[in-house]
Amino acid sequence: MKKKEKILNVLLVLGFIFYMAFLLWNILFKYVSPFELFSKERWFSRSLNLIPFSGMLNGYFTDLDIYGNVMLFIPIGIYINLTKKHSKLYIKILKMAMLSIAFEAIQYIFGIGATDITDVITNTLGAVIGVGIYYFLKLLFKKPDRVKTFVTIASTLMMVVVSAILTAIMIYN
Repeated sequence: MKKKEKILNVLLVLGFIFYMAFLLWNILFKYVSPFELFSKERWFSRSLNLIPFSGMLNGYFTDLDIYGNVMLFIPIGIYINLTKKHSKLYIKILKMAMLSIAFEAIQYIFGIGATDITDVITNTLGAVIGVGIYYFLKLLFKKPDRVKTFVTIASTLMMVVVSAILTAIMIYN
């Protein structure tokens, strides 16, 4: 393996780890830190909504509820194609939906947020859009190695930008 390829692989793995940490923080630990998870003094919030888009129908939602969930899961659709090239599309979609269901179930079990079927739908939609973006990149770049290089560079740049923004927010607060 060439040195350039090793560096790209390390950066891709670091980008994926950073993305997964960001995903965990935004879904599971936005209200409770992992250190407070088993504390008896922490605030519990447990709700379950099994009616799709009921918040939207009742006027209790923000654009971030829908678009944020979609955007947050787009990268997982891209990453799953970089790791599992031979899976059928429906298997990939099922895996991404199961990941979203797992996040929602963990929120409910530990009382760390609202469990909502709409989140599962919008998260899965975002992941499917990510799969579509991957296939578009594959058509655009023609070779899987070029797609991997592009995704690695893009994820590294996003990791740097998001890290800088988070650092600035922490400094400001």
